[in-house]
Amino acid sequence: MSKIEKPAELLCIGNVLVDFFAPGDGDFARRHGIDQAVQHLEYEALAAALRELPEKFSCSGGGAANVAKIAGLLGTEVRFIGAAGKAPAAFSLAAGSLAATGLDEQGRFFEAELSAAGVKTRLLPRNAPTGCCLILKLSDGGAAGEGETRIAAAPSASLKLGKQDIREEDIRRAGLVVIDGYMTERQELVRHVLDLANHGGTAVVLDLGSSAIARTHAHEIATYSRIYPLILFMNEEESVAFYSALSRRSPGEDGPAGESEYFTEDMYRFFLGLTANELFPIVVVKRGKWGAMVFAGGNILKSRTFAVRPRDSTGAGDAFCAAFVSAWLRGLPLSKCADLGNKTARLVLEAPGAQIEQKKLKGLRKNLAR
Repeated sequence: MSKIEKPAELLCIGNVLVDFFAPGDGDFARRHGIDQAVQHLEYEALAAALRELPEKFSCSGGGAANVAKIAGLLGTEVRFIGAAGKAPAAFSLAAGSLAATGLDEQGRFFEAELSAAGVKTRLLPRNAPTGCCLILKLSDGGAAGEGETRIAAAPSASLKLGKQDIREEDIRRAGLVVIDGYMTERQELVRHVLDLANHGGTAVVLDLGSSAIARTHAHEIATYSRIYPLILFMNEEESVAFYSALSRRSPGEDGPAGESEYFTEDMYRFFLGLTANELFPIVVVKRGKWGAMVFAGGNILKSRTFAVRPRDSTGAGDAFCAAFVSAWLRGLPLSKCADLGNKTARLVLEAPGAQIEQKKLKGLRKNLAR
């Protein structure tokens, strides 16, 4: 890939969430209806659960926001657009009336975290609380036993971002656009972003985010990949769901190929065929301890890594994406993009959420600056 002529700016569009990490037990999870590995809850129900947890750690969250934050720390010029909660109206002595006071407390917290990473934000206030997400690590009572993690999210105000909020000039200024995979449910918004990007010759990144999204939206995502300049990110489980939905075959029918417990020979052929065009789509499969595979131009590139014992895996895939796209914007080859993605993901595994000290990224930032 030749170096992009536009300013190397990354635009991330996604859900505004505050992540809360907390220990809990099976009884707490049952009382609050947190009975699935990943689920949505009404905001009031999740807020009640959070109030009952005395010990919790919070940080900004949401896939595209995590990408923005890590990319910003890597020295990439980044903007983020999303919808957050509006603060309650307060009486203004100067105006002699009730007036809005900007974002609510969680919205301001989210904004401050991204700003500290060098990200320019445009958070649109909405008449609903800022979204939140609980990452609950069970000490007992989970179906998978001690140490099981359950995730409950209340997107709230983040769902109120609409196509009218994304302007042509937003896309025109960007060298690359990242769309949160959980936004695929809002087809009108996603199509609007893709159309603007396509018109301006800007590539778009879509990280599928979950196996359910990969399965449910496989056909429309495949259609997007034929029409628009698209880079797809997915983990191995998501790649299986995506493949199975489009091929109507189970990977188990032809057995695993090589070192992966997921990928089969037929899946390799499927993704090589999907990416046979000269430029797009590009498909990046994140494989955890095995590293990553990049399908592009009918070829496959493999980037190795080594296993580490994670403190928390939340945000590691987003960190991989952040480093990959930061390198891509600088015109680095796809193999180098994947290598930097693996190195950054390993660092994020050392802390809860997409948290990382900037000094730990110093070496990677220097590699990107060359």
